[in-house]
Amino acid sequence: MKSLLSAASLTLLGFLVLAARPGNLPNLPNLDSLPAADTISIASLNLAHETSFEKVLRDVEAAPRLRQADVLLLQEVANVEGGPSIASQLADRLGYSVAFSAEGPKVYDRGLAVVSKFPIEDSKVEWLTPYNLHFKTRHRFALAVKLRVPAGELRIWNAHLDTRINPDQRLGQLQPVMDEAAKLTGPRLIGGDFNTNDFYWIDHVLPIPHGGGYRSTVRRAMAQYGFKTPFADQLVTLPVIRQHLDWMFVNGLEPLSSSAEPIPFSDHHAIWAAFRVAR
Repeated sequence: MKSLLSAASLTLLGFLVLAARPGNLPNLPNLDSLPAADTISIASLNLAHETSFEKVLRDVEAAPRLRQADVLLLQEVANVEGGPSIASQLADRLGYSVAFSAEGPKVYDRGLAVVSKFPIEDSKVEWLTPYNLHFKTRHRFALAVKLRVPAGELRIWNAHLDTRINPDQRLGQLQPVMDEAAKLTGPRLIGGDFNTNDFYWIDHVLPIPHGGGYRSTVRRAMAQYGFKTPFADQLVTLPVIRQHLDWMFVNGLEPLSSSAEPIPFSDHHAIWAAFRVAR
């Protein structure tokens, strides 16, 4: 019992330390001078199981960078049995294309979606390495799409990784996506909610503050495959405990600008970035 109490105390201390970190550090140069055909803006957002399309639409329309984004990567997308998903409704309202997949049969709030201004030529589900988390275990997956953009073809993987896993397992879960992306050429983006929290998980249940460095583990692994990110490790995308969980990594695209965008209905901030697309 003493050891558990000590671990709980350390966890609380970790939360307090994390809460003292500096806020988001947006990088927002002027993009007006760049040719529109050579640039693309992409946002990623965890919808936090929100079932009200009116709330989602209201907050997206109130966030100019999300409203004007060319592509949206969405996680924890709700859908009604036999009816459209929140992502499909949003795509209809924007006049965009959509690719959506639920996590499995009779799972109605954990889907993944890509909403795109550009035609979606292909989409498929890629199952990721599963882990037994003892409770709330999920079979994580990525949604892979091929878009036809003005500069040519753009490949995107939208992934949502487990929370209660440590760095080696996190890389193992993402490995199928990195391997597939490495086999291809041309502009590619791997993004979504990677759940890169700062805790060491004992038996996937008890969190112990680690003090950072977990995000750099993912960045270094991505760099080995030629992928870079416009987002700094200290960015905050989960404000409640000041964690950076959401990412975009690119190959064949040059980052021009990036930011985190607060979205009232979600417990996550959205991340947004503009890129120059290699032809």
